[in-house]
Amino acid sequence: MKMKWKKEKVDISETVKKEKKILSPAEKKKRKKKILIGVIALCLVLFVVSRMTAPEVLPVVSVRAAETATIEQTVDTSGTVKTENKKTYFSPLSAQISECRASIGDAVSAGDVLIVYDAEDLKERESEAKLQNEEAYYTYQDTVGKSNADAAEYSRSSHDVEILEQQVEDWKAEVRALKQYLTDMGCFLREATNEGRKNDMEEYQNLIDQATNTLAVKEEELAEFESNLAEQKGIKTSTEDAMLTANGKKQVEATKELAALKAEKVTAAVAQVAEGLKADFSGVVTDVKAVEGSVTEEGGELLTIESNEEVCIEISLSKSDLEKVHEGQKAVITIVGKEYEGTVARISKSAFKNDKGASVVSGEIHIDNPDGDIFLGVEAKVKIQGAVAENVVAVPIEAVNVGRDGSFVYIVENGVLAVRNVETGISSMELVEIKSGLDGTEQIVLNNSMGLPEGTQITAVEG
Repeated sequence: MKMKWKKEKVDISETVKKEKKILSPAEKKKRKKKILIGVIALCLVLFVVSRMTAPEVLPVVSVRAAETATIEQTVDTSGTVKTENKKTYFSPLSAQISECRASIGDAVSAGDVLIVYDAEDLKERESEAKLQNEEAYYTYQDTVGKSNADAAEYSRSSHDVEILEQQVEDWKAEVRALKQYLTDMGCFLREATNEGRKNDMEEYQNLIDQATNTLAVKEEELAEFESNLAEQKGIKTSTEDAMLTANGKKQVEATKELAALKAEKVTAAVAQVAEGLKADFSGVVTDVKAVEGSVTEEGGELLTIESNEEVCIEISLSKSDLEKVHEGQKAVITIVGKEYEGTVARISKSAFKNDKGASVVSGEIHIDNPDGDIFLGVEAKVKIQGAVAENVVAVPIEAVNVGRDGSFVYIVENGVLAVRNVETGISSMELVEIKSGLDGTEQIVLNNSMGLPEGTQITAVEG
């Protein structure tokens, strides 16, 4: 065998040498082309043979077994720490501020003195209010007393005017009758004189003289009555004008009552701030308007306190979040690395647009166990604990697809791709509850990204 190999080697070498000696350049080129064609043909033959003898290559899909698990539905979001109790303090009276003990950002406790008023100024304000009350009271008494006197005088003069008017009318009638009587007697006297009846003339003259005297008295009395009537009418008019009307009396009464109320209010306000304006609850000072040495007006804004014991987290919820979040659910809140317990306290019934233009709904998470480490206005992380499904069939969330007929998953049965319609329940960040359609023993296709149709033979690989 060894000798034969050597012989063949010698023969080939000699043949090559012989060819080199006898082939022209054109013949060499032609020979190279034949060799190249032979190599290509050989490669094609080898490729066809390999394809005919190699096993069929199937599509590869990632699968995972369905499982029985407990699914806890949570919503992770963030929000801002916000107080639930905020109070702005206003000055109960106009007085000078001698000291302001609060600055923005200060933590205060219930009962802490925030504002100190000038004690002497408080006394002056109280005394001034009392004097104004007394002035209003005595003015009222004087005004009402005069009005009552005028009313009595008006009543008397009205009565006198009525009597005098009747007397004037009566006396005028008598004067008219006497004048008519004198006219008649004068006629009778002229007739008697013309006829020369002396006795009748004397009698008529006597009657005329008596009537004339009586008329003079009556006219004098009438003049007196008319004078008295004019006087009483003047008294009646002046007292009527001076009397308080019903509305006028109400006005002076209101003025008196307002002064009394003001005095009472100032007295109460002085008592309220005599030892300083105090905080009603513990919290943080978020605004200060009071200035030491200045005189604040009644109702003037002094400062604002926001409670750090009654606090919540203000959050925004998307449409998908609303399906999972309900008032009363518990939450875990993280503020500056510290965890707190919380409860969903409020969910708004109206949406608004956020900075990105998406519609969201505001909500509040009440902090159940606040402490002194809470900072108002800082960002907080929130994990809301939703529904829980225990010991249920569950599949990876990415394995669930949605079609015209509802939700479905791809599974692998005996190496073949199949479809199973399913009814889903709650979901976590990783798993979805399967209420029906699977028994928990199936191999679930995680992602049919190639769009393989049902019935395709596949190679399943654990994902």
